[in-house]
Amino acid sequence: VDATAECGCTTPEYPTAPIMPGKKGKIKVTYNPYGRPGGFTKGVTIRSNGKPRKARIYIKGVVNPNK
Repeated sequence: VDATAECGCTTPEYPTAPIMPGKKGKIKVTYNPYGRPGGFTKGVTIRSNGKPRKARIYIKGVVNPNK
């Protein structure tokens, strides 16, 4: 498994050990909102040797600036 974000403000964390057929793994995606107020949609591409070989997931949110 490999996961890559579309920009440096988004960081995916994924299992480094193989995930056996029929088993599950988790991918954690963190967004750094510093200096980026407002809405956001960020994509992460996931690659594996399973099917499908490539998938794209998105995270969405709104950053409310501190007053």
